[in-house]
Amino acid sequence: MSALEIILWLASIAALSTYLYLKHRQRMRSQRYEPAAWTGKGIDVTKLRPTVEDVRRAQLAARRSARGMLVHRSLLGLARQTVAHLAYFRDRQSEEHASAHAR
Repeated sequence: MSALEIILWLASIAALSTYLYLKHRQRMRSQRYEPAAWTGKGIDVTKLRPTVEDVRRAQLAARRSARGMLVHRSLLGLARQTVAHLAYFRDRQSEEHASAHAR
């Protein structure tokens, strides 16, 4: 790099930095307000209402699916009991229990 390129590079960085600083300062001055004079303003929730309702519906749908999981677990328990009551498994249980109770 030649000396001229370095000078141009530093000048462009200085110009950009100055521009950004002035814009930042301008933005900060425009945002100033006096707290005593500021009365505030309310938020209009009519635009938010449909979104909130969608979120509530989605949450309720998720809650219903959790209840569905409990139904599936109870069905598995019912299947387990049914298989345990089959003759093949019942005879095995009775033989094991008979030897344990005969003592």
